[in-house]
Amino acid sequence: MTNDVFSHNKPDAHFVLSMNYLFFCMMKRLLLFFTLAFVSMTMYATGQDGDIICIDGVEWKLLGKYVYADKDLARELREELPKERGWSSSNYSGYTAYWSIQNEHLCLDSILYEVYEFPSLSRTERLPSETILRIFKKYTDGKHIIASWVDGDIRMAKGKKLYDENIGYQRNYKNERIITIDHGRVCGMKDYKNYVDDGFSFDNFHPENNAELRKMFPLHIEQYPELADVKQIVFSIGQARVDEQGHLVECEVKVRKPGDNPRLAAEMAEAMKAYHPWRVFYINGEYRAYGIEYHTFSYKLCE
Repeated sequence: MTNDVFSHNKPDAHFVLSMNYLFFCMMKRLLLFFTLAFVSMTMYATGQDGDIICIDGVEWKLLGKYVYADKDLARELREELPKERGWSSSNYSGYTAYWSIQNEHLCLDSILYEVYEFPSLSRTERLPSETILRIFKKYTDGKHIIASWVDGDIRMAKGKKLYDENIGYQRNYKNERIITIDHGRVCGMKDYKNYVDDGFSFDNFHPENNAELRKMFPLHIEQYPELADVKQIVFSIGQARVDEQGHLVECEVKVRKPGDNPRLAAEMAEAMKAYHPWRVFYINGEYRAYGIEYHTFSYKLCE
């Protein structure tokens, strides 16, 4: 009789299979969600490879992908590219477009992508010309695909990399060229020789060197009785500007911890301006405070 009772409580085989199937589906969806989330975070947290442009026989890195300037073209291209093409966190689109300047117009020449046969083997393939002409048919003049959907400045570079934020195309090189495009037509071009003059910056400062930090930026803490029991202050820098000699001529400072303190923030700003030299980036005609502005740092009052 006990066996009969237990036999009635046994789950139906079809029910068990259904529950297993539902569990499998849920796990599959969760795996897909986390994979997509990881890919998305990786994409936005990694520097991206741009396209290539050839001018007067010299190849430059294009700091951008300019098919993306037209979302419909980008979608059509994505649909035509083979699904099995390789991609990476630095080239999420999985292709590289090659451009040139022809008769003072920006022209799309070809589109290449990688096909992986084995983990360590790949081959480069070119999107067929007839496919490209079909996608960009309304932009052809019979000989070239003129990028009249592109409008504004495009940036290209070659030579040594000077600075990299490791996100998108936020990086700078020794040689950069900015071309102004008016609906595909080249209407301006300027070359820049960029450089770096060494000096202090927060992005290469070790946080444990706090005694050195206090020496560089001395504060009159005794004038702030509200900080009597505070062991550490956290400052943040907003916009900053340096000059050619490495002087910090402008900076916005705030106290983040233990609480807002405009008077202390102003004293720190003056102490930072009194220090010299700061690292100087000369980028595309401007002196920039890379590694200084938009940084947060801790200032320990004792070791």
